[in-house]
Amino acid sequence: MKLDTKAANMIYRKRLDQRGDQIMRLAGRPQSLFFLSLLAFAFVGASSADAQAPKLRVAYTAFAGTFTILWVGKDAGLYQKHGADMELLYIGSSTRAVQALLAGDLDIIYSAAGAVVDANLAGADLVMVGCQYDTGQSSFFTTSSLASIGDLKGKAVGVSRFGAFSDFVARHVLKKNRLQPIKDVAFIQLGGTQEIIAAMQKNLVQGGSISLPLTLQARKLGFRELLTTETIALPFDYGCFIVKNSYLKSKRDELKRVLRATIAAYDLSIHDPAFAKRSVGKYTRTGDAETLDATYKENVKDYALRIPYVSLAGLTSIIDFRAEASAEVKKLTLEKMYDNSLLQKSCRQQSRNHHETRTLRPHAKAR
Repeated sequence: MKLDTKAANMIYRKRLDQRGDQIMRLAGRPQSLFFLSLLAFAFVGASSADAQAPKLRVAYTAFAGTFTILWVGKDAGLYQKHGADMELLYIGSSTRAVQALLAGDLDIIYSAAGAVVDANLAGADLVMVGCQYDTGQSSFFTTSSLASIGDLKGKAVGVSRFGAFSDFVARHVLKKNRLQPIKDVAFIQLGGTQEIIAAMQKNLVQGGSISLPLTLQARKLGFRELLTTETIALPFDYGCFIVKNSYLKSKRDELKRVLRATIAAYDLSIHDPAFAKRSVGKYTRTGDAETLDATYKENVKDYALRIPYVSLAGLTSIIDFRAEASAEVKKLTLEKMYDNSLLQKSCRQQSRNHHETRTLRPHAKAR
């Protein structure tokens, strides 16, 4: 949203006039010359700060535990501390977020790698500079009457929508168990995970991919959790920092600061679980201890990457999945869709700084 130019001029002119009046009142008092100089210095400093780069506009696309590290970094002031302060914006669709990014209304999207694949297939030039996760987090449930994935043959699974993560997981699971999606097992598009659970209760579908926090509900309803994140073992990049390639070329230093702050946010999340859980509760509006504990365990302790490199295996699996619907996706160049060099350089610099600190420490003790 752009501020009306006339309104903006009035606001800032009023601020300047107020500051000017303060200075003139002080100037009429000789005993206040010292304070006048201090005020002038502060005014110049404030003007300089105002001239600095604005907050980065960063969109996240769901109220899910996979955004925990980002939320912790924001709430703890770590992005601001590292010189990459950001305004977090919620846009509940990666497609709409990409549209805003391409229009110049956002600087960064924090979402799944599939958003980059789909956008670039449509002619965009987006790139990922880091991904918090390289493994798809989900469990696969069936109704209580089924004891194995093989028992799904001739039955149906539910997905939120075709092409979504739940669809991806279901196809991956079936193929690993030598079942052909659609031919051996029907797929029914239901709209969301809650709808998958409801359809399983009514036996309209007999299986589906369910992720936290709804896995807790599925277990309580007596569904069989045949596979977990660990046993599904799906390479999948998400929690990714996505930018336009032109932004990457012109804002490399800013993006390095974002990535350094993200590593610091991971470290804080590991060392202060209570803080991380408070952030999750704040954004998801959840106070249930069981949900917060399970979300923290899976989304931070078990699967978050400290150094969030983009995984080529995760990106490749997304390309293969998309290729089932459009062979054109195979024409995309994988190497143009991600850039790990910012993280690599930041880690090398951090290593050098650590080495220098260790080298200087004995001299400091000697003094």
